[in-house]
Amino acid sequence: MLPALTMVVALAAMALTASTPTASTPTVSMPAADKIYVSSENIASEESMRNLYERWYALYRRDSEPSDKEKRFAIFKEEARVVYELNDDDTHVKYHLNLFADMTLAEYAKSFANCSPLKIRPHDNIKLKLHQPSQYYPDKLPLNVDWRTVDGVLTSVKTQGECGSCWAIAAAGAMESIHFITNHKRTNLSVQELVDCSFKGNGCEGGSAFQAFQYVINKHGIHSSEQYPYVGNGSHCTSPFGLPVMSIRRYYYVSERSEKMLMDAVHKAPVVITLWGVNTTEFEYYSGGIFRGPCNDKGTHQALLVGYGTVPYDDANRSGVKYWVVKNSWGESWGERGYMRIERGHRAGGGLCGIMLSPGLYPAHPE
Repeated sequence: MLPALTMVVALAAMALTASTPTASTPTVSMPAADKIYVSSENIASEESMRNLYERWYALYRRDSEPSDKEKRFAIFKEEARVVYELNDDDTHVKYHLNLFADMTLAEYAKSFANCSPLKIRPHDNIKLKLHQPSQYYPDKLPLNVDWRTVDGVLTSVKTQGECGSCWAIAAAGAMESIHFITNHKRTNLSVQELVDCSFKGNGCEGGSAFQAFQYVINKHGIHSSEQYPYVGNGSHCTSPFGLPVMSIRRYYYVSERSEKMLMDAVHKAPVVITLWGVNTTEFEYYSGGIFRGPCNDKGTHQALLVGYGTVPYDDANRSGVKYWVVKNSWGESWGERGYMRIERGHRAGGGLCGIMLSPGLYPAHPE
């Protein structure tokens, strides 16, 4: 096995060289057969809309007939029209009928778009450790970084369900990446342990990655998802069988409102970021392309930043479009196989969707 430092350098180099874009570079996206788009024929009549709903239902629900299916169908019809209009108006971003299509915007916002409330902040007695710039900062940073291209660094995209566990999934993802980069071991960590045990209260009502990192430090480790499986709701903290599979000793904050500093941090390893105001229909139904908003000022959501880049041109013939790559927690049916490319370069106001408005966080390499 390579020494830890050598491995970090080697893996980082792979993430850089593998992500250099060309005009033929494919985007990470779900096959069209797995995505349900809306045509003018679909919304032309009640019958065609019903057929569309049954096709969507078979793909996304797959359960017994709910007592409120007709109510859900009424919501679905409205949402289908919204998605049709979004695609009709937007030429560079695609939208499709995903898992949210029979929810109201209010239902989506309550369960998915505000799982990291701003009121949750570190205690005053926790001394914040700031990310220290690398030798590449600020002018020698690579143009493109994409940890998806390095096998093993990222585990599969998770689905939080209606539990507000985005913060725990993002924190677990950051620790999984550090564990692989340092030890070359790929492990799915227990999100449920973080939800149940990292603080007093119901972790499905929201939290923050710093709580997850602090818990792992205090408990000297975290178990795997096999030892403590995810159930999608808050329950009593239990002691799983077996020893923890990894630990961290500290975590760092990345200074807010600094694009270069965030780029510097993520070129070493994935970083937990906070997105603001994602309870918009555009974010909800994002299917592919470089997202350009809008986001609003309501609600905050944590996800994992796994890279950045620049495309030579997009399907709207705009050249040099810069973007961030974000791994979300809404399953592979959302976005580009669970990921989003969000436009980079909006320095005013903390970036698009406030991506730099709150400090990023990442766990340290164990010593």
